[in-house]
Amino acid sequence: MSCRRADTRWRRAGGAVGRLVARVVLASAVVGFAAPAVGAGPIVEEVTRLHPVEVERVEVPRTVDEVRRLVARHPGPISIGGGRFSMGGQTASEGTLHLDLRRLDRIVAFSPEARWIRVQAGITWRAIQEVVDRHDLAVAIMQSYASFTVGGSLSVNVHGRYVGRGPLVGSVRSIAVVLADGSLVEASPERNAELFFGCIGGYGGLGVIVEATLALEENGRVERRVDRMPVAVYPDWFFDTIATSPTAVFHNGDLYPPDYERVVAITWSATDRPATIESRLRPIRDRYPFERLFYAFVSGAPYAKTLRERFVDPFRLRGDPVVWRNYEASYDVAELEPRSRAESTFVLQEYFVPVDRFHAFVPKMAEIFRRYDANVINVSIRHAIPDPGTQLAWAREEVFAFVVYYEQGTLPHERTTVGIWTRELIEAVLAVGGTWYLPYQIHATEDQFHRGYPRAREFFALKARVDPGNRFRNKLWDAYYRAPAPAPAPAPAPAPAPLPRRADAATSSEAIRARLAAVPGHVRPGDQTFLTLPEWFIVFSADEYADFVATRSPSAFPWLASVAQFWRIHRAVVRETRAGPDFNWGYQVMIGVIGLSYSAEYLARGLYESTIGRFTGWLATPSTGGPPDSSEDRYARAVARDYAAFVHATPWYAFDFAPRIAPLWRLEPLANGSVVRRWERRFAFTVELLAKAAWSSFVGWATRTGYDPAALEIEAWVEHDGGASALAALDPRIEVAETIAPGAHRVVLPRYEPFGEALRAIVAGGGRIVEIAGNDRILMTLLVPGEWRDEGHRGRVLGEWPLPTDARRKRVALAVDVGPLHETLPAFDEAEQGVVVEHVYDF
Repeated sequence: MSCRRADTRWRRAGGAVGRLVARVVLASAVVGFAAPAVGAGPIVEEVTRLHPVEVERVEVPRTVDEVRRLVARHPGPISIGGGRFSMGGQTASEGTLHLDLRRLDRIVAFSPEARWIRVQAGITWRAIQEVVDRHDLAVAIMQSYASFTVGGSLSVNVHGRYVGRGPLVGSVRSIAVVLADGSLVEASPERNAELFFGCIGGYGGLGVIVEATLALEENGRVERRVDRMPVAVYPDWFFDTIATSPTAVFHNGDLYPPDYERVVAITWSATDRPATIESRLRPIRDRYPFERLFYAFVSGAPYAKTLRERFVDPFRLRGDPVVWRNYEASYDVAELEPRSRAESTFVLQEYFVPVDRFHAFVPKMAEIFRRYDANVINVSIRHAIPDPGTQLAWAREEVFAFVVYYEQGTLPHERTTVGIWTRELIEAVLAVGGTWYLPYQIHATEDQFHRGYPRAREFFALKARVDPGNRFRNKLWDAYYRAPAPAPAPAPAPAPAPLPRRADAATSSEAIRARLAAVPGHVRPGDQTFLTLPEWFIVFSADEYADFVATRSPSAFPWLASVAQFWRIHRAVVRETRAGPDFNWGYQVMIGVIGLSYSAEYLARGLYESTIGRFTGWLATPSTGGPPDSSEDRYARAVARDYAAFVHATPWYAFDFAPRIAPLWRLEPLANGSVVRRWERRFAFTVELLAKAAWSSFVGWATRTGYDPAALEIEAWVEHDGGASALAALDPRIEVAETIAPGAHRVVLPRYEPFGEALRAIVAGGGRIVEIAGNDRILMTLLVPGEWRDEGHRGRVLGEWPLPTDARRKRVALAVDVGPLHETLPAFDEAEQGVVVEHVYDF
């Protein structure tokens, strides 16, 4: 070991005084950089906290339709964010409307038999794992850490440690994208392929990815093997041993700093041995003290990197454990979070090297790190097969990926130094025909960017076509995209002609209705639109509870008021439907049973929370206010959020209540947590989860026994002058079954929440909905201010009820005619502030 390296390590450990003096001298520069001006807009920060961006405002859409409206109506630039784990401002740009997609987090469709799942972009990989694991399935390709959102992962085209795999795009069947005009487009390798291969890995430059269909694989058991070797033999060993293995699932090689001469290779291979760790997923914890202590030790202690290589890692990697694939793929990125990012922060970079240039790149990389005294904690080596065709592909051929995890200071001169050696590393990787990853700090010159991504101009040409106003922006595209000069404005197009009215409209209408009535399954009972309202109220109540406990104690939740409102809604529905010729006794009984179950749960929880829960909550309430803040309270809030998202797309009884118990008992205490509150919450939440698990198992069995699977589609008669292809192009979820007359079409629409979004797409595209499933009336609910009245008389009020959690607003149920929906929906969307169409109820 050289004297210089030893001196460097001691200087890091013992030079704190000098470092503190330097920080005091430069404190004004730091304050000037980080402090927002008085009256500034919201600040969007990424995980390193190095690149805060002031935006105009932040919106948190919960539905695809909300995203479309926000994009269509906002006149200015837009940025898109999810988990915000990119490290250079790739999720924001100054003055933009920032779309935070983390509440767009539902499962849209799931086929265990066909091994695919359709999800919204804001869902995390962990949330997907918790659903698919129950069916012995696993995500085909994802990062090592499961905390990231799917939309963010698609936007950067991630990869993992999967053997014989490449970027995430290889496991994506299709995506849905909202473009700059608010239109929703489905894209896949076969349909709208240019958009598909542009949006994946496109860093939000072309549109908002709102949904994705992902491939799944079997979740088997895997066994770990650890090999150690000189870096010189690693590539040949990999191709001889790992690349040809029929059982290898995960692999990475850790290249040890500061010498970069030795590799520890970690491989997880499929096995029939029983699991040595019982859990199928890694437990979620509030804190990771040992992991954080480990990284603090490696980054700062004298001789720590040598001690890690020779003693710590051999102890940590001892044995041959057997775990489930999902367990090894469900790490929580929170374990990498340092105690503070004020003075220094952990950052990533990644370089992709053609496999035959491995030995040309490694020495140059090591020399740059040593010359600049970069505090590299770890370099992880991965392998990837070529990208199938994304425009900003980082694996244009078979590559080794070098993932660099390092610590850097936050002062200006420290950041400048990182930029200098980063550009040198980029030159080194370009010299061997490779490139670097774009989700990290934006240090590359414009010339380097175009040499590293030679199809960027093709991507920019596509952006100019689909986003001609350069509305989708972030710091990455602010740095490298040059929008073309706007073309002269064309002469205004003539106003579209109104939909024609046929001379024989009455006769034609009767004939069409008779024809549709003869189609099997087309007609559905008209009372069904009203009967679904009480069920959806329970879904909305789960949303309200999750939102409420995020800022207040569960003991303050209006349990009794929620129960009372359910039965008021139920009474209104019975009153509306009992006069019909075919009173649906079976469905009415089912709603009653559901209501009794809901009431029993809320009354029991309300009684408990108002007594014992209120007392222990008082002990655990932070001095700064807010809800009780024990580890168990945080966990319960997270489960409430997961459940609320789950029941929008899946029956409640399919939620995994029982598997949530074990992580509850493995939580580590927070420093400010009350011991009494922690133990009370553990027992109370365990009893609640056990009761729900037992009841949900029974209800699930009864439902499967007594009912056929619910239909997921519904038919409608729609008029549109553009023809069947133009109608289908309005929304990928609209299927034109047949053209039944000139300009008249029988269409198939999705049910549940996407139903309302499909109706909006038809209306926005100039269509007119004549009837739905043989019905001329349909129910919708609005969320409105308490004093609101339907001055336009657009529907018949079925009932209106103050929101249990916000008496200033109310829920209004309106029975509206189907025929004028092309006027009714836009009228409510354009109404005064605070009027929101909550749901349109299908049949």
